[in-house]
Amino acid sequence: MAKQAVDLGYYVNAERLLAQYVYRNKAGELKLRYFGLSGEIRKEAIDTVVRLLWETGRDDTLKQFADDYLSGDEYQTTLCRISERQASYEQAYQCWNRMGEVDRAERVIRTEAAIRILGTP
Repeated sequence: MAKQAVDLGYYVNAERLLAQYVYRNKAGELKLRYFGLSGEIRKEAIDTVVRLLWETGRDDTLKQFADDYLSGDEYQTTLCRISERQASYEQAYQCWNRMGEVDRAERVIRTEAAIRILGTP
């Protein structure tokens, strides 16, 4: 249900539905509850939280959550996307290059160049 709510852009409903799976610890970090979650349900909850955080632009929380719950290409892709969205073009370029995503790295450079050109009187 939370996944469908995110798909439809009903973020408040998605957050309410996800509340049974996630919480904030005393340090304010978003954490996944471990009871009642295993296998595919756990993966779907993580994926849905990641999408919700991305869609709502909560990059700091997304980075923290990714550090805790993602790995491999999913983790790297998330970091690259965050860098790109935050207009850290050099960092995004390096990130995509490390992943072997040459086309995406080149797109970042083209985007940065276009922004510079359009910003020049």
